[in-house]
Formats: sequence, C-alpha cells, structure tokens
Amino acid sequence: MKKIIDVLIINNCPSFYKINLYNELAKQVKLHVVFIGLTNQVVINNCFEDDIHFSFELISNVQIEKRNKIKSLIRLYFICKHYDYKKIIYGGYADFEEKVLMWITKKSKNCLQFESSIRESRVTGIVAYLKKIIFARFIIALPAGKLQSAVFYSLGYKGVIIESKGVGLFNNSNLKKSKTNVISDELKYLFVGRLIPVKNIELLIRVFNNLNKHLTIVGTGVLENKLRAQANSNIEFTGFILNNELDKLYCSHDVFILPSISETWGLVVEEAIYFGLPVIVSDAVGCQEDMVLEPDTGVVFRNSDENDLVNAILKLETNIETYKQNCIAFDFQQRDKMQISAYLNILNI
Repeated sequence: MKKIIDVLIINNCPSFYKINLYNELAKQVKLHVVFIGLTNQVVINNCFEDDIHFSFELISNVQIEKRNKIKSLIRLYFICKHYDYKKIIYGGYADFEEKVLMWITKKSKNCLQFESSIRESRVTGIVAYLKKIIFARFIIALPAGKLQSAVFYSLGYKGVIIESKGVGLFNNSNLKKSKTNVISDELKYLFVGRLIPVKNIELLIRVFNNLNKHLTIVGTGVLENKLRAQANSNIEFTGFILNNELDKLYCSHDVFILPSISETWGLVVEEAIYFGLPVIVSDAVGCQEDMVLEPDTGVVFRNSDENDLVNAILKLETNIETYKQNCIAFDFQQRDKMQISAYLNILNI
C-alpha cells in the first residue's frame, strides 16, 4: 500500500540551507525528501543526519559525480511509486535522474525549484527551445527571486510562478548578532567562499593590493596557494572556518564582497546582511535584486571590471551608514515566512 504524504522532494544533495527549510516545512505538512548523493560544491555538515527532522533517504552515500546513475534512477522510480503525493518538487533538471523522471511523473504534480538567474541562463536559440519543452513538464515553478523568475517570463512559461524568496534558510537562530552599530575607523572587508576560479578572487586581490585596504579571505580551494602568493600583507587568509563559528568573523568586519563571475543566488550575502554588513556584489550574483538593490543594502558592480569594483567600493564607503542601517532593518523573519509560504502554497494549486 502506498504511503500518503503531501510533498515528495528530490534534491541532488543535503545542503544545510535546504535541510533548514525542509525542517520548517515538515512542521506543517507531511513530506519525504530524497537526496541523490553528496558533494563538495556546497556546505554539508559531516553529521547532517542529526540535523534532519523529516522523512528522508540518501540514495548514494558517495560524491554525486561517482554515483551509478542507472541504479539511482531505478531507486528514485520505485520511491515515487511507493508514495501517494499531492506534489513532487524537483530540485532542478540538470541531473540525469531528473531529466528522465520528470517525463514519468504526472505533469499535474510536477513542481520545479529554480535558482539560475536570467544573467546566466540562455533564453534564445535552440537552448531556449529545449528549456521551453522541459518547463512545460512542470505545472508550478519555484524561482528563487526576480532574476530567476525572469527566465520563465522570457520563455513564455504557461504554468504558475511562485517566487520562493530564497534558496533555503541559513538558520540565523543559531547565530549570535553581537556586532555593534559602530563602523571601524579603517574599514575591514570580508570574503567567504570556496577559493575556486568562479569566485573571481584574483580580481579581488588585484584591487585590494592597489587600494591597500584590509581584506580577509575565508575558505579553501584549488586556488589557495596561488592566491596567497599574489596577495600583499593587507590581505589575510584564514583557511576553512566552521559554519557555526562564522558569526565572530562577520562581527569583526564592516563590508562583505562577493565578486563571482557566476553565482546562482549567494546565501552568504544573506548571512552578511544579517550581521549588518553592507555588501558589494558582482552583477553575476543571483540575489542582487532581492537582497541588495531593492532593500538598498549595498552596491552592485559590473562583473570582472576592476575599475567598476573600485568605484563600487568608493560609493559604498561614501554611503556606508545608510547601507548599514538598511541591513539592520532587513526583516529576515518575514522573508523566511514568505519562503515557507511559497512552498506551502503549491498544495493549493
């Protein structure tokens, strides 16, 4: 006999921010979440099972790139047959399993989480045509924000669009906001993320070498040794820092910078704003409209343009008090409620 639930969710990996979101949803609806595998591309707590308070399965306890895709698909198929669900949420359509399964499950129940912004999505040519075909298999789209919704509008999507207002919850209840409203005499800038090419940290180092401003770089990655060799003494590297210890770091800095050449959303921007840090982000960051421009919490610069980054830094420093107050005023509780409501609303369609 099939087990009756409200929502079946398929995600590629158990990222902490999705776990936090699903924990909140599980308080109000019956759901079952399937994670395809593990990955180093996002933050996953080593003991993530202890953080989960909902029904779930992990199909492959290996790096997702090393999984057996056929076995994974078969497992997913029988999981779908085991549950009687009102809606099924696909975490994307890039993985092999999702590409196949979306044609097997009923369109009337299919929903799509979508985190890519229009700035990094093809909406013309043959790729756009294929996307239209894929999107037509989903009755509901859950784009993360305005730039993500724009993809669906540009392609003439006929289903229901419900902006989720984020890509998950970073669980700010576990973070301590001990930062005062006082801005340092000499501003301290902060970057947090993986040290990989897509984060565009070499541009950041070149600019800060020239400006001789204090910059802290948090994280590890394949470029770490190269970046350390390029940096002057005004740039500090901390290496990896545990997620639950990042609050101290945010509280000791004044401005956050994310210069990525591609960033679907940028949850770390949310963390910075939560701690009252004005932000500078490139125009490739997916949350720029919802988290930066609209609430006026910082400045957006043209991706990979060193001069524009310098101008953005000067602009922010000139208006830092205004940006900081807007960060402090940002209502994260309300935003989180809107994100949870977006997912609950799919059950009414």
